[in-house]
Amino acid sequence: MYRRIFAIAFGICALAGFFFFAPTTATAQSGATYTVQPGDTLGEIATRFGTSVEALAAANNITNVNVLAVGQVLVIPGAPQMLPFVTSYPGETLEDVAGRWGLPADQLAAINEVDLAVRLFPGQPIYLPPSIPAGETLRFGVVTELDYPAQIVQGQTGWLSVQSRRPISLTVEWNGLPLAMAAHPLLDGEVRYTAHIPVPALLGPGPFPLDVSYPARNGVRVRHTTLIDIVSGGYPSQAINLPPDRGALLAPALVQAELITVTTAWSATDTPIQWSGPFLRPIAEEYQTTSAYGIRRSYDGGPYNNYHAGQDFGAPVGVMVTAPAAGIVALAEPLVVRGNVVILDHGRGVFTGYWHLSDILVEAGQQVDTGDLLGLVGNTGLSTGAHLHWELRIYGIAVDPMQFLTAPLFPE
Repeated sequence: MYRRIFAIAFGICALAGFFFFAPTTATAQSGATYTVQPGDTLGEIATRFGTSVEALAAANNITNVNVLAVGQVLVIPGAPQMLPFVTSYPGETLEDVAGRWGLPADQLAAINEVDLAVRLFPGQPIYLPPSIPAGETLRFGVVTELDYPAQIVQGQTGWLSVQSRRPISLTVEWNGLPLAMAAHPLLDGEVRYTAHIPVPALLGPGPFPLDVSYPARNGVRVRHTTLIDIVSGGYPSQAINLPPDRGALLAPALVQAELITVTTAWSATDTPIQWSGPFLRPIAEEYQTTSAYGIRRSYDGGPYNNYHAGQDFGAPVGVMVTAPAAGIVALAEPLVVRGNVVILDHGRGVFTGYWHLSDILVEAGQQVDTGDLLGLVGNTGLSTGAHLHWELRIYGIAVDPMQFLTAPLFPE
């Protein structure tokens, strides 16, 4: 399911060396919206939120107050702080904003509790309904199509496609994270821009902003922002007790220094795409998962403030680890926490990592093809037993690598 777009504000926060992006507002289930439950009536909902049936109907463009659908999301008048918004231009009225977005003017008036005749001040936030009806004409300058998933599971990756009538200098931010857009020229001068939308396992649940903008020929930046709903991945928790000789590997200074090393290795976004089609397993099928991606982790009785950023396969020392797809070796060296490490650059901001190896059999800068030998399973670094930790990062965000064993990373 795909949506079209509108705007919201956002912020960024950091914790323990990892960056998590969060909207400045809280969650979708706030006083600004209400999801219709079985047995609800519009009158009961209006009473519950201290508003009138007429105001509730106007805010949601409802023509028959006796018909509601279970799961329908209603905007609550007078509580717009959690809704997406746009800012008004100098001299605009609410009717002008409504026309710009293809929305009923009386609906915007009800949501914002503003009289249609009142002239807005420049930059005034005008709150919009949480979605634009399917089939609504997209009003976004030379951009003719904007496709993105309506929701993404925590730890999974979505796909963004933007099509314009001519080449544009497109800027896209996913919850504050810049996305590297790839341009695909089409017929008649049109261009399609595409990118992944990676979701950290600890992001959400809730709505998070996708901001798309470009400078028009007159120099004015045209911008649209929409919300993507991040839903729970249902990840379990795991308590890990480290061997006495390895607990010191969690010292903050060691962790931070190593993080800088690996982050530098997987930060490139301009490498040309190196592969096509789904990835292969980096280890033989007989070696099964011992710890899946996304599991919330506690070390030595500490808080569950971390998660497993990769997929672990239990295997004896010396088992072959192979490239799941073509790429360029970005890093191949021993590290303290991750042990003997290989990182592959597959192009367009997509990297895979292989931790705890006993032997590294490639070197930095080397080109590898699908199935080429990278190293051997080991028990080096912060490890409680012989295994392969396989990690996949997109624009630096660790996402579930198993998603891409059955589907190509680039849907088109």
